[in-house]
Amino acid sequence: MATRTPQAITVGGITPTYHPATATTGDKVKAGERTFVHLKNGGDSSITATFSGVGKTTYQVALPNKAYTIAAGAEALIPVLPQFGDPDDGGLATVVCSAVTSVTFAALRI
Repeated sequence: MATRTPQAITVGGITPTYHPATATTGDKVKAGERTFVHLKNGGDSSITATFSGVGKTTYQVALPNKAYTIAAGAEALIPVLPQFGDPDDGGLATVVCSAVTSVTFAALRI
């Protein structure tokens, strides 16, 4: 499992660094109001990117996982909401992709 620090998007712009998605255990990104991942599925079948539900709602019900489907050859901008962050792990969110062949992502924040 790799931990990726979100790159800050500046007024001058940036050239994002893309990382290969990690099989089975996934990757971690610091959750936040202005954080997102740009996920690219270069494979020839759709994948599911799942953010682990951590913690509980205000009425003490466990938070569910949040899954996003990315079609073959498609890209997605996915917010890494603060609710995805694990308070016992420094606010890191875990994202696991159902397949990782030809799947890359950049962690970004504005």
